Amino acid sequence: MSQTSPVLRLVVAVTSDTAFIEVNAIPSLIRAIEGLQIFWPNVPLSVAVTPENLSVATKLLIDRKVAHELLMCQTISPHDLAAALLPDCAIFDAIIIHDASRPLTHPDLLVRLISSLHNGADAVRPAIAFTETLKIVEPSGVIRKTLDRTSVKHISTPEIIRTSALNPTGQDSGWLLPLRLGARVEHIEGSPEGMRINSPADRDLLESFLHWRQLNV
Repeated sequence: MSQTSPVLRLVVAVTSDTAFIEVNAIPSLIRAIEGLQIFWPNVPLSVAVTPENLSVATKLLIDRKVAHELLMCQTISPHDLAAALLPDCAIFDAIIIHDASRPLTHPDLLVRLISSLHNGADAVRPAIAFTETLKIVEPSGVIRKTLDRTSVKHISTPEIIRTSALNPTGQDSGWLLPLRLGARVEHIEGSPEGMRINSPADRDLLESFLHWRQLNV
């Protein structure tokens, strides 16, 4: 496979209001963008938002002077996201797509993601082994089943997906964008700092991590 650099497009999707929660006084959306642009400073950026989040996201991006294109769609729908991206897909070899509620991404992870793409993957994303005990519980509280933890992983972003692997009208493949049947998918070892902010408590945990990292630099 050719090792020439692919033409990339960076998409950061606002999938929840938690994208606006501040981590050490910087909104998650802005942190997510800045972390990716340190690694890919010249890749064009699109920010996908819902109509409900448009005004808040736009103000943040303008205030921070972030050069971007806005995509309006239902960001948690792979098909809506794909439809919004489709008009420009022919220009790009691959799309880097990231959840704005994941503010921290380690540069080493980005190196490994792009390496997997160079090595032939059609779609690649981070994953972490699940170590907790998982049980299926009935509404009555009765435990019905203990799941095999080896069959479960914490899936994260960014995802890098070749445009040739997209199938905008295909079935939901469990990725942020629908993939064509037979696409070669890979999961690389993720990082705990890539956790998603689902609540202020998650923000507090990430702030503690950042504080610990600063003390140990």
